Amino acid sequence: MQRRRTIGRAVCLATAAAFLAGAAATGTVPASATAAAAPATAQEKNMYSAIPNGQPYLDTHGNPIDAHGGFTLKHGGVYYWVGEDKSHNRATFKGVNMYKTTDLENWEYVGAALSPETLDTNGNKVLAHCKVERPKLLYNEATKKFVLWGHYEMFDGYAASEVVVATADKIEGPYTVTAKGHFRPGAGNADGVGAVVGETQPNGTPAKADYPATVASGAAVKNLSEVSFDTTLKATSVVMKDGYPTEQQSPVATAEYNIGASRAAELKAPVIGPAQPTGGGAAVVNPNGQDNAFITPPATDATVYYTTDGTEPDPAASAAYTPGTPIRLDKAKTVKAIAVRGSEKSPVTTAGYRLAAADEEVPVYPPVISVPGGSYPDPISQVRLYATSSGTTIHYTQDGKDPDPLLTGENMGFGSRDYTLYQDPVTGKAYLVTAQDHIYLRVWQLTADYTDVIPTTQYPMFVGQSREAPALIREGGYTYMITSKQSGWYPNQAMYTRTTDISDPSKWEDQKPVGDNTTFHSQPTQILDIGKNGKHQYVYLGDRWNPQALVQSNYVWLPLAITNGQMSLSYVPELDINLSAGKIKAPNTRLLSLGKPATSSGVTSEVQTATQRYGADVANDGVSHDLDPWDSVSEYYKSDKVPFSWTVDLEQPYDLHRIDISARTVGGSDAAHRYAVSVSNDGVTWTEAVDNRQNNLVGFKSHALSGTYRYVKVDVFDVWDVVHNQRATWARGLQEVSVYGLPTGG
Repeated sequence: MQRRRTIGRAVCLATAAAFLAGAAATGTVPASATAAAAPATAQEKNMYSAIPNGQPYLDTHGNPIDAHGGFTLKHGGVYYWVGEDKSHNRATFKGVNMYKTTDLENWEYVGAALSPETLDTNGNKVLAHCKVERPKLLYNEATKKFVLWGHYEMFDGYAASEVVVATADKIEGPYTVTAKGHFRPGAGNADGVGAVVGETQPNGTPAKADYPATVASGAAVKNLSEVSFDTTLKATSVVMKDGYPTEQQSPVATAEYNIGASRAAELKAPVIGPAQPTGGGAAVVNPNGQDNAFITPPATDATVYYTTDGTEPDPAASAAYTPGTPIRLDKAKTVKAIAVRGSEKSPVTTAGYRLAAADEEVPVYPPVISVPGGSYPDPISQVRLYATSSGTTIHYTQDGKDPDPLLTGENMGFGSRDYTLYQDPVTGKAYLVTAQDHIYLRVWQLTADYTDVIPTTQYPMFVGQSREAPALIREGGYTYMITSKQSGWYPNQAMYTRTTDISDPSKWEDQKPVGDNTTFHSQPTQILDIGKNGKHQYVYLGDRWNPQALVQSNYVWLPLAITNGQMSLSYVPELDINLSAGKIKAPNTRLLSLGKPATSSGVTSEVQTATQRYGADVANDGVSHDLDPWDSVSEYYKSDKVPFSWTVDLEQPYDLHRIDISARTVGGSDAAHRYAVSVSNDGVTWTEAVDNRQNNLVGFKSHALSGTYRYVKVDVFDVWDVVHNQRATWARGLQEVSVYGLPTGG
């Protein structure tokens, strides 16, 4: 495992101080972290007395904790947290970070458990140019191995829908990807359990394998992402039939890039593709005249001069070759090329071509890679692929594995996206629960070594409901599961269910809502039991994603309770954990606004029924969830227009501590309410306590309040679509407003 370079304590503390000062300017600095900039070692190592929810969260070196979509594992009395590294502020893969702690509040950075440089057991860099999301970590007692899973995608999309598995002898690594590398669960299963290439799927489309990645037919060009680290690029041209690969495939073209090394001193000859046969003579091409030749410069700073009539290329007289220019092979030609760099001249490369005779077999030629393999001192900004054989599709990889596209009728497994792992504490069996194709949630039992699935154990659930991001926990004879709905980066209503037998799809109960309508602006990633002596104490772990700046995404860890089979999730600004006692310290405040008189400036124009209620009193009735924004059950305050105001009378003055606002959302929409909060003692003279007029946060928001007041008012000035930068007043409404505090002098 790679360790972060050590820097001096003064620099660490200065970084922490600057970070917290910036957070303080926006009102997001957690009270429990105010000691971060102090010079004492004890304070440096123990910044927090509580976990700051939805706020900047620093490690013990004063750097933001970067472990998104994460998972924790307790081993040897220490908790380890693995999660996505988003410090580069992109969706592509930089690494899976690991942190550790003994108190669940102050986390020490360990290193990168996975990175683009991580090898598989065959020595391939299978994590080059990809995405690895939602890492999960288990310990296998039988094998004494730590098993780390991830959701694997190609760098430029979400079509692959695979998993990747790595193992280590020690929890802090090093981790090695298994020989199977990245794969769809159930792929290649001899029992036939899995999607089959070409078969029609429930959504009406035929199944296709999305790995290796492809380039469209014809004289195809593909711009690959910047090559910024050592990479092996491989590509093959494939003849397609009815949109699917056939066995007519070219040899594999390969380019190995060594980034950060000195370039080769010798200027090599350019490469012409298709290449001339090894034994000499002309290469046979299609008589349709649609095949092409391309020339690859031997270096990015070299100029190539060429001829197509068999004459020797002369830099003074011949045409300069523009990289990527197809040389049409519509007749017999002899292409010659020379590279020039300054005063250097390379050897001449020659390739002859002739059109195939009637019934003569024409080979499928490899694609051309625009930048040759070799050593480069700096990242390569652009690599392209060109198809030489007409009517072929390029399949390529950037992970060192040969591109081997699946053929019609082969088992490609089932897609896997947002997922979790669950290790049953009673049976010891482990499971993969994963989202597939926006349609299913699918459950698999893992093999005995936890590195693969047992194909025959799989089953779908919640078909057509688009559930994802599962998190599971056992309570007595039941296994409970929370999921979110698929809605991109924006939050929605979490639902939970339970079963007495996770292996039986018929045992799962109907889903019920938990938390508020956006799960307090979070997406679940794990449920942790920190209880002691047989007494459970559950902690919900979630991510608060920031789509505009992923690096600024935060964490939401909340108390979760299961009482008489019912799950409940409550919000606290900071989660104070007493790990030695196995308890969460309850906040010293109480809900003041529940059921108190509420008024509003606007009137609802909606017809109210027993299941559709839109009055001002609905915004503080204790119902903060939304089963389905599209169904016939609606309970939220809905004004007839924007702007509008909503006011609650607490009926006496209280020492106010905070206000939680669950604004209306529509199924994970991108509409944010922009508002201010004011307080008063007479309902006439108001003091503004919160200015959130520039808000871009969808759904839930919590604000600190102070002072002794009787009335609290929320003025909504606008509802804004933060993605399309336009008004979205159709999404207006307050799902629930909760004011917390204590009686005067309490």
